[in-house]
Amino acid sequence: MALLASFPLYLAHLRLSFQLTLAPIFLWGALLSGGDWDCGTTAAFVALHLFLYPAATAFNAVYDRDAGPVAGLERPPEVPPHLLRFALALALLGAGPAAAAGAPFLLAYAVIAGWTAAYSHPRTRWKASPWKSAAAIAFGQGALGFLAGWIATAAPDASPAVFAAGAAGTALTALGLYPATMAFQIAEDRLRGDRTLAVALGPARALRFGSLCLALAGASTAWLVAELFGPSDAALIVVGYGGLILLQSRLARRPDYRRAMRLLNAATAAFLLFLALEAVGKG
Repeated sequence: MALLASFPLYLAHLRLSFQLTLAPIFLWGALLSGGDWDCGTTAAFVALHLFLYPAATAFNAVYDRDAGPVAGLERPPEVPPHLLRFALALALLGAGPAAAAGAPFLLAYAVIAGWTAAYSHPRTRWKASPWKSAAAIAFGQGALGFLAGWIATAAPDASPAVFAAGAAGTALTALGLYPATMAFQIAEDRLRGDRTLAVALGPARALRFGSLCLALAGASTAWLVAELFGPSDAALIVVGYGGLILLQSRLARRPDYRRAMRLLNAATAAFLLFLALEAVGKG
């Protein structure tokens, strides 16, 4: 009964709504791979976004114990006593649908699991270093998330050049948006001894660095889209990334949780709409 009563606490630490902001990365990899979405792709998406990513945020909560806002959760509740076991169990359960997606995806799932654990665990704690944490986000959330979607859907003749360009664009995008999630956490990160980019550079400089990454991501992605889908679609990418840079510049003037979440939600909505239009066109 006690466990059942505390279940809402466990559920809150999964930050399920926040996982939606990571979905476009997987979906972009799936689209660019050129393959067809099938049951294995669905299993891969579920494994990543309903099991592993939520487990990773809960795992991180165990060691951070945030009292102030975190991405996707304005008022984090207390950390329940068995949250670590719950997070590990959820990640292990996700290996089931990951295996259903095939051995290559299961391997990617395991790599992402280890990567996210190293980001948070005290023995490695990549989050404590500005450049290790930046690399963890760029490659862990960005490139590896793209790789997961690519593997889950890839056609036999999938282009390595398209993969490289798509992975670079998603890595830069993830890195570009990362300071927005850290700018309002500086006080707590300092107390824990975590030198994130926002702590090391200060919120305004970190957000300007993020805008530079978004500009590079927008340029590379627009080029790729122009090559694959045409100039009108590339123009949509330019407009979308330009809007994100504008929002991020406003956030740099006054970093706060709600503005940062509006930025992430705008990025998610815009890219999901773009993906839907491309999927319809492909069909």
